[in-house]
Amino acid sequence: MLVLVGGSLALPDSVDTWAATQPAGWRRSLVRAWADPVGDLGRRLRLDEPMAVMADLVDTDPTMVTLPPAERPATATTRQPAASPTTTGPTVASPTTTGQPAVTTSGQPSVSPSTTPSTTAAPPEQPSAMVASTTIAATAPEPAPSTTPPTPALRTATPEEPLRVLAVGDSLMLDLQYGLERVLDPRPDVVVEGRGALGFGFTVPHWDWDDDVLADYADMVASFQPDVVVVMIGANEFQGYALEGEDLEPGSERWREVLLERADDAMSRWRAGGATVYWWTTPTMRGAGYLTDDLNGVWATTVDAWMEGAGMIDSMAILGGPDGAYRESIEDSDGSPIPLRKEHGVHFFEVGADLLAMQLEDRLMVDGWLVYRG
Repeated sequence: MLVLVGGSLALPDSVDTWAATQPAGWRRSLVRAWADPVGDLGRRLRLDEPMAVMADLVDTDPTMVTLPPAERPATATTRQPAASPTTTGPTVASPTTTGQPAVTTSGQPSVSPSTTPSTTAAPPEQPSAMVASTTIAATAPEPAPSTTPPTPALRTATPEEPLRVLAVGDSLMLDLQYGLERVLDPRPDVVVEGRGALGFGFTVPHWDWDDDVLADYADMVASFQPDVVVVMIGANEFQGYALEGEDLEPGSERWREVLLERADDAMSRWRAGGATVYWWTTPTMRGAGYLTDDLNGVWATTVDAWMEGAGMIDSMAILGGPDGAYRESIEDSDGSPIPLRKEHGVHFFEVGADLLAMQLEDRLMVDGWLVYRG
């Protein structure tokens, strides 16, 4: 008990975060009933200041000179969806690494047998199916995922000046970035920097949005200087966490407003140096509580608002079946099933990451960033 009291007085912000991540209902209310008065007392007595001073002393990283955030175009027009680039370009050759999948011009991938899973932590607990009945406002865009028309490249990469690709997102990107490295790194005209973050999300309260998340994005862009930023995120946006004391029910209008605001903030940092952003739709997941259609409506609205500086890529054109629906496995060329999605139906195995990486490579070639490999 003394440890709980002492920790609450000395680390009130951490206790607030603990309360915000409790399941909505009596458990969150109970923790708040403790955290709010004890935290206020600790701040009034300035018992939190020693820990703040120690944190500043430990943080010895030099201050990065960052670029000012990019400004969203004043007038945005809604672009009409186009066919996925994987159905329009020539066949993409498989990478030289053995056991890698190949994507055909039919739009349906065929793969060679490789079932080695990539390593990720267990996904977040599936939200209650009750939230599936909650919808966003009628003004929200159609939630069906799509792939936007080609985004003209600013230059064509060469081995002397390779395309610099920054990969950001949550644990979905942690899986995907290794596929990007396997598929794109062998090319002499591409450099990949993977920055997926385990447990991260735009509505996850463990990070301070301005001081941690946006500052980190600004540092990434300033240090790596990407030509292209690729994004996959969404595994943790359905937990119903509280932000700054406000409960965010997944699928609600307020949930959508917060996500729109934060997605726009993030886009302004990713595009600070003029990079083009390619945003994958959040893959459909097995559980009904994962409202990926609603979430992808938010991503599509954000991408449309940034016009020619950003484009959408439909992840389910690769991970989905012929009708784009969720599927557990993919067929090898001889008809043998290969597991595609992991145990909880959220993340994907290496074969999925590699196929998505090939989808991106094809898009970059269609848009003119990369030349086709013979």
